[in-house]
Amino acid sequence: MIARLTITALAMLLLCCMPAVAAAPKGAQAATLTSSDGHSIAAWYWKPQKSSAPAVIMLHMLGSDKSAYTEMAGKLVAEGYAAIAIDLRGHGESKFPDGGNPDYKALTESDFTGMLNDIRAAHDFLADQPEVDADRVAIIGASIGANLAIIYGSGDLRVRTVVALSAGQDYRGLKPAAYLERYGRRPLYLVCSKADKYSWESSVALEKLATAADPVSLRVFEGKAHGTNLLTEHEGLDDTIVSGWLLNYLPPKR
Repeated sequence: MIARLTITALAMLLLCCMPAVAAAPKGAQAATLTSSDGHSIAAWYWKPQKSSAPAVIMLHMLGSDKSAYTEMAGKLVAEGYAAIAIDLRGHGESKFPDGGNPDYKALTESDFTGMLNDIRAAHDFLADQPEVDADRVAIIGASIGANLAIIYGSGDLRVRTVVALSAGQDYRGLKPAAYLERYGRRPLYLVCSKADKYSWESSVALEKLATAADPVSLRVFEGKAHGTNLLTEHEGLDDTIVSGWLLNYLPPKR
């Protein structure tokens, strides 16, 4: 009896000490994706209101997670898009193949390159949804997510446009400039803050290098907001991205 009580008490203690799994926000469903290299990628998926909908993959910045795009997702669905936000490996609720979840500060350059597999898992998930047109996808990325968006998009023509918030010329070995020629004649929207010096200089350089992009647009804000903080500090930017950019270059079927 004593042993049984001890085991029960230990089990209860372990359950109490386990981190809580974040509930999906209203309108979203939680999903766990598996990358090609065995990572479990936590995601929230917002189903579109109509079938054959284009989709938007949303990538957070370093040290953040999928919750950074909750408000943006609602606006996307209201305009006819499907949306998916993921926790990149080493972030949020995603797990390494061994079940661990190391702090993002412990990640290596190969881990950051491997994040491209996380995006592929999200794209594959979208392709499995009957209500989604996975041949018509946009990616919104912030900071390191912006670099990943450009690099992934350059290699997959199903990505019709990229929105890059605070891109950098080199974040943890991810260098998007080398991929811009492959990106070709697709719309590219770069957004940054002037006092966020590195991303501002990088975005200016990327705009000049993206000679084939059609169009390429650079929007520079005053201040130093970085990544998804641009969305919270500059009212209306999310509406501009959805209504002013995506509806022009990746419109849902009406």
